[in-house]
Amino acid sequence: MLRIITVEAIEERTTQQGQRYWRVRVVGEKRSLFVWDPALAAMLIPGGTYHVELNGSADYPRITGVTLVPDTPTTSTTAAPPAAPDRERRMLRMSALRAAAEVLHGSGLPADQVVAYADELLRWLES
Repeated sequence: MLRIITVEAIEERTTQQGQRYWRVRVVGEKRSLFVWDPALAAMLIPGGTYHVELNGSADYPRITGVTLVPDTPTTSTTAAPPAAPDRERRMLRMSALRAAAEVLHGSGLPADQVVAYADELLRWLES
């Protein structure tokens, strides 16, 4: 199932067996979503809006895919849209995170190392 969500907060948790997972709180919803893939969790940023693929039960929906939704124009006349360089950097960062997740998928590396690899890719993209 595909949905569009805006992330309110992400909390890293651990199961009783020691497996890491992330609980994603969504703006305007009481029920949380869950992520078991560290690379996908690294792609989610609080305040970001994403297309997500969901799998799992209704009680414990699991995010299995993430795509950033480009900024939508604001309807408020007082709020200015984000500056182009900020938006471009966010888009580059998402591209770097996606590339790192695809390249390192199945490697068993911890999420912090996937994010470090993505940061290296981002520096390369910005140079």
